[in-house]
Amino acid sequence: MSAPGFYIQAAKILDKLALKKTTIKAVTLANDVKEKKKMYAIINETLKYKPIIVEIIEKSQLLKNERKLSKSLAIILVYDLLFGHAKNFKNAPAFQKIMNKNKARLNAELVKIKIKHNAINNEDLLPEEIKNPFVLPRYVRVNLLKSTVDEVVEYFQKNDGFKLLPPAEGKELAHFKPKTFRKDFHLKDLLVFPSNSDFHDHPLYLNGTLILQDKASCFPAHVLGAPPGSVVIDGCAAPGNKTSHVASLMGNEGKIFAFDLDKRRLGLLKRLTSKAGCTCIEPINENFLETDPNDPKYAKVEYILLDPSCSGSGIVSRLDQILNQKSQEEDENETILDIKDTSNKLVQERLKSLSDFQLSTIQHAFKFPAVKRISYSTCSIHQIENEDVVRRALESTNEFRLSSHCIPQWKRRGLKGSVKNAEYVARTLPEEDYVIGFFVSCFERINPNENKNGNTDNNDISNEEIVNTVSDNKEEEKSGEGNIEKNDSIESNEITNHNSNDNTNKNDNDDDDDNNNNNRIGIIKTTGIIKKNNKRNNNKKKNKNKNINN
Repeated sequence: MSAPGFYIQAAKILDKLALKKTTIKAVTLANDVKEKKKMYAIINETLKYKPIIVEIIEKSQLLKNERKLSKSLAIILVYDLLFGHAKNFKNAPAFQKIMNKNKARLNAELVKIKIKHNAINNEDLLPEEIKNPFVLPRYVRVNLLKSTVDEVVEYFQKNDGFKLLPPAEGKELAHFKPKTFRKDFHLKDLLVFPSNSDFHDHPLYLNGTLILQDKASCFPAHVLGAPPGSVVIDGCAAPGNKTSHVASLMGNEGKIFAFDLDKRRLGLLKRLTSKAGCTCIEPINENFLETDPNDPKYAKVEYILLDPSCSGSGIVSRLDQILNQKSQEEDENETILDIKDTSNKLVQERLKSLSDFQLSTIQHAFKFPAVKRISYSTCSIHQIENEDVVRRALESTNEFRLSSHCIPQWKRRGLKGSVKNAEYVARTLPEEDYVIGFFVSCFERINPNENKNGNTDNNDISNEEIVNTVSDNKEEEKSGEGNIEKNDSIESNEITNHNSNDNTNKNDNDDDDDNNNNNRIGIIKTTGIIKKNNKRNNNKKKNKNKNINN
């Protein structure tokens, strides 16, 4: 793309973001954006300085003097002139001429602002929450369809020079030294790295061995506990991180029906799950709520994963902070809806609408005749979307109850008094748990054959057994095999830092879509065991194309 075209497209992206109906990641990684890495960087950095840039433009009267410039285009050009590198100006002579003509006036206004705020450099003008945002560790899930945790650990130690530290939780994760990492304290298929770790170009990420996914977002698949051989429906599955996680824990044994109404997002799911080596997923471009529970196709569904649309109020994102910055003009003329402000009537109405929808997804899942377990999760901090929805769902049925097997090793439980057996649901608090704000619960069908002591003949295996057994099988399959080869090709839709000075935390980019999907719902079934015969093992060895280098 030509430099003028790049600036014009960047200006259009700012206009889209101003409507607050999309995310930075989604709009900069769209198919029509050719220079995705560069576009992500300039949009991210421009938004950081936008309130200051708007003030400079107003006081310098740039738009009055250059009437051909739109406001968004002016913001992009002023950023590149005063705060960026202006490298593209030489290839955009018309824009270069305009900016050079106004350069002295624009610089003078920037100096005035610095003097007013006692700022020595440009970064001193940024709010503290932008300069030093609360950041989460980098969580990396090991795709058990491609490798084992121990093999990946060995790879990082031998090939990348990382040092393995003991597992830790909570605030112990606040400070990571460079080139160190840990096995997660709670989830055995998860690794934890320093927050500024970037794996978008790492060979194990490029070949699907590593999945960049927040820890809390990994809870649902473990809570569901769908063993290999199960039949699964992920009701609104795109972009597919949770779907591929279930497939990973199932060892690709069974079936997952992945529903999504958005064809584009379903296409993304197909690409990502294919990269992850998932062969048990059938994408379906339909609405889960309109699925007939009595359809013979879904007669064997026993496990249902529900992660429906929510407020996203638990998401911790530096980009959210950037987007929510307001210039003086915007502060006076605009009202930005803060989804965390439950005193706002508009927020209350929005949360009520969401919670009604969330309840409908659970009640629809209850209708599947063979379903045994239903996980329900949100990336919300609001009781109305979490415990209240669970309570209302339980009040509507006498066939299901809360399962006590909901990440029992996790200390933070449901809000006391909000629902019966609140200790059976799990919550997260970003500032203390160092994960995104999240809620997860699990419904289980009441066994009519249960005895008076509450005991049942239950052959389901535990989440830990699933992870351990899949890992053990991987070790057996891997013995005598080759090594993971480095893949030098980079997917066009991935992003990396613009330069060595761009320390943007990429945690915002990996699971945002997975947690902010406006049509979320899901179901998953899994039964059986992980034992494989020699013939099946031999076939899998032939299909495996990536192995870890010792």
